[in-house]
Amino acid sequence: MAIELEIRDGSPHWYLSPDIWVVKEPEDLIESVPVAGMPFFVKAKVKNHGTTNTTNATVKFYWANPSTGVNRNTAILIGQSFISLDGAGEADVLCLTPWVPEYVNNGHECLIVEVFHSSDPLPGTVDFNVPTDRHVAQKNLSVLMAFRSMFHMNFEMHNGSRKKTKFNAKAEQVSIKELQNISPDLKEKLKGKKEGKLKNVDFTNERCMDKTREFSKCKNDSEEFILNGFGKKPLAITGNIEGDYVFLVVTQYHKNVEMGGLGIVVINDKD
Repeated sequence: MAIELEIRDGSPHWYLSPDIWVVKEPEDLIESVPVAGMPFFVKAKVKNHGTTNTTNATVKFYWANPSTGVNRNTAILIGQSFISLDGAGEADVLCLTPWVPEYVNNGHECLIVEVFHSSDPLPGTVDFNVPTDRHVAQKNLSVLMAFRSMFHMNFEMHNGSRKKTKFNAKAEQVSIKELQNISPDLKEKLKGKKEGKLKNVDFTNERCMDKTREFSKCKNDSEEFILNGFGKKPLAITGNIEGDYVFLVVTQYHKNVEMGGLGIVVINDKD
């Protein structure tokens, strides 16, 4: 007899949960891609893998600046809801508080949702520990429109520990098939398009499309940096693609251990 609450992680990229999504209206069944400055609502699918019924489990919804290291100190609470589940039951939970994405990365921020109950509490830490804690999941997906095959995106890296730490960031293209749950809005954007290839990428605040910078120099697909305890570092990724669209991930590592990441769908705007 136990309560075992869970919000499913993404696979193979745990920060791309298929059980967190955004809708335009509370009653909508169709997922939408959020747009800065407009109100949306966040939903999550919660499961009880235990055999004991649970009453009024708490579900908290957060958003964060697009970053690869998010904890309860850096995330911003959107709102919370409550859910009652039978043993082995599951249900979709709506955050009743509207979320208005800000103009950070064109409004496509990271979403985090956690569920807990007095009989199934959260670990006592500021870290979400998404890959190892079934209570919490994260969806960190951005959609960018490339201009003449060129793209540029700002984000942040965070150090969730007290100690000064060395990190590495790496960008790489992966198959769009690895994106488990593509929203109808995103499917519509990709309709009739063919997956392309990431040609050049660089961790730089300079835009490779500027006349002062040549694309041939945009080949730094990794970055090494040191962050003070609980520190953060603004970064930017820039580059160009060949074809209609690509899906790439930016992953933060510490001593070859994956600490977090974000997924980016870059769509070539040829109009």
